[in-house]
Amino acid sequence: MKTKLFLLMLLAASTLSAQNKLTVVIDGIEKVKGHIMVALYDKEGKQMDAKMEKIESESITIVFEKVLAGEYAVSVFQDENDNKKLDTGMFGIPKEKYGFSNNVKGTMGPPKFKERLFKIEEDRGIYITLL
Repeated sequence: MKTKLFLLMLLAASTLSAQNKLTVVIDGIEKVKGHIMVALYDKEGKQMDAKMEKIESESITIVFEKVLAGEYAVSVFQDENDNKKLDTGMFGIPKEKYGFSNNVKGTMGPPKFKERLFKIEEDRGIYITLL
């Protein structure tokens, strides 16, 4: 019984140690209004977490806790009118500021998902400038 308990504790400790913190610093905020919406995706494109933060300055920091090692992508947009969606105009062109991990830009649409991927192997910080 003690051996099983020890192995269970060892497994739990190794799982906890594999969790990392991802700090996302977003700048390029021209209008200090609304909220920043940030989504974290795994390498398959599945949304893992999302955060919303009121904008109170021209730069904002969002922290994701307990992120396992692997490949991820981040998408961000400024919801100026607080309607919880990225407003677009003719041809789907965004009316609100947005950005992606690796600061990649798309041509004739968003950048390819693979271009947005980055690795997390330990606590990590990334910077995204809104377009």
